[in-house]
Amino acid sequence: MDPSRVCSSTHGWQAWQVRIPILAYTYYLCGVAGIFCVCDNLRNPHRFSEKTTRWALVFSALFSGATLLANYRLFEPVTALLSLFQLACGFLGGLLACLNVLVCLADRLPLTVASEGKHPMRLYFFVFGAISLVDLLYLLFEAYPGVLTRDSISTMQQIQQGTYNNTMPFWHTMTVRLFVRPGLILFGDINAAVAFFHGAQLLFLAACIAYAVVTLYQAGVNRLFLAAVFGLYALMPYHIVYSVTLWKDVPFSAAVLLFVTAMFRLLKKIGTSRGANYAGFLLGGMGICLWRTNGWYAFLASALVLLLLTKKGNRKLPAVMGGILIVCWVLINPLLSALRVSQTDMVEAFAVPFQQIARVVAQGRELTQEETAMLDQAFHLRKIPEQYSPETVDPIKFETFRYENKEYLRQHLTQYMKLYLRLGLRYPGDYLKAWVDETKGYWNGGYSFWVYTWGISDNDMGITASGGGNSIGSFFRTMFRFLERPILFQPLYSIGLWAWILICCCLLNLWKKREEFLLTVPLLVLLIGLWLGTPVFAEFRYAYPLFLSTPFIAGVTVFLREPETIRCDASL
Repeated sequence: MDPSRVCSSTHGWQAWQVRIPILAYTYYLCGVAGIFCVCDNLRNPHRFSEKTTRWALVFSALFSGATLLANYRLFEPVTALLSLFQLACGFLGGLLACLNVLVCLADRLPLTVASEGKHPMRLYFFVFGAISLVDLLYLLFEAYPGVLTRDSISTMQQIQQGTYNNTMPFWHTMTVRLFVRPGLILFGDINAAVAFFHGAQLLFLAACIAYAVVTLYQAGVNRLFLAAVFGLYALMPYHIVYSVTLWKDVPFSAAVLLFVTAMFRLLKKIGTSRGANYAGFLLGGMGICLWRTNGWYAFLASALVLLLLTKKGNRKLPAVMGGILIVCWVLINPLLSALRVSQTDMVEAFAVPFQQIARVVAQGRELTQEETAMLDQAFHLRKIPEQYSPETVDPIKFETFRYENKEYLRQHLTQYMKLYLRLGLRYPGDYLKAWVDETKGYWNGGYSFWVYTWGISDNDMGITASGGGNSIGSFFRTMFRFLERPILFQPLYSIGLWAWILICCCLLNLWKKREEFLLTVPLLVLLIGLWLGTPVFAEFRYAYPLFLSTPFIAGVTVFLREPETIRCDASL
């Protein structure tokens, strides 16, 4: 059996999971890029303003320091002379590599493109049709009726029972219900109804991807780059498997791509139908706010940033975002209260603080009697040392937290916040290490962690997997292994690498004073949210918006089209 494909119940379901060993290869790739850029910079000296150089140095220092911090175990104890020497060499190497890459890219980019995209509708239907066909074949012949984990089964149970909560976002559940109920009427079978929803989901995902690809085409992006982006969307296993997985993260990520693409089209006036672009902008924004429980807050932060950073004469987009926020707030709060839909458990928001406190307890740090008594009201303290896992809060949250005392904790929230701060001031090293271990997958190179899964969790609704055992399914399995094993492809699974690319695109556009930097804001807000409150250190599906939208953002960052040469096609 392939060791990268393991049966796991870590997250509460029995399913086959795919793990990709990507950490070392991501570093190798960055090292090669750094060496290439050093050589290029020596041959072609670049001149930049003092301000740009200063910011490049600051970011390079942060990048290098963060990389060393993520690997702090390699340098312990840091008081040893050898460890200090290794730290210094590592920091200097990372700084020089990052600085030279930024200097080289800032000098060479963006590349000017002059060719017109003459047939946008043809390309749109080709991309939409090709991706839809690939995903539909995978659904019918390998994954029928789709991939359903424990979270998915919970969504389906709510639909069948008619009792809803917002732990699995209510409006995502309603979206699933919108297709499952008619599917049951049409086919009279729960499996066919689930497949009917997945068919709609994969068409929506394909439509958003095609919209992004054709926008790159209309903006004059290099055809070779365009083909690479299309291949990435059409063939990478995680895009195919996620298209038929019943998770909120899939339509949410597609909504982010739709929103970012529509924003670019509006900023650059691509297409003559601004109404269609605004429709995409509205639909994408609504999806962001409604299809993930923290999406509204991420969208609010993005709207505030855009309001502060956009020019005074260009406040239409923040104004529209404000309208989306108001409508979605009504849908999420007063309406759900009227429908008696229970809100998300407050415990979900405290992943990182829980991990930091648990680390202090697990390390046997000294606590006062008052602190011990307070913590014992919140946790089964004796269980923490054996349950604490540096990379996920789930054991602490599910095995040690006293859910029966939630009301008491809510009433004494201020006191617990003060206790949290006191412990942090007393044991900052434990807090820092707990944060690093809990979040490093979203800001460092990459880790061997599960990327996608397939199969169906145990359930009593009659939902069972019946795909596979045919030549088309065998073809997909063979193709997936080919795209998972080679070193060349493994960095494409690295959350940290895609985060670095996104941040690099933001910096380059800021230095060039290009509006394209605004496209990175929603994704950066989502990324920072993971740094502050993720329950698992490298959950691929939480970072899936990066993998969908960063190729598009990279394309419009690398290639610049003069505004007056952008083709305005009435059909798009």
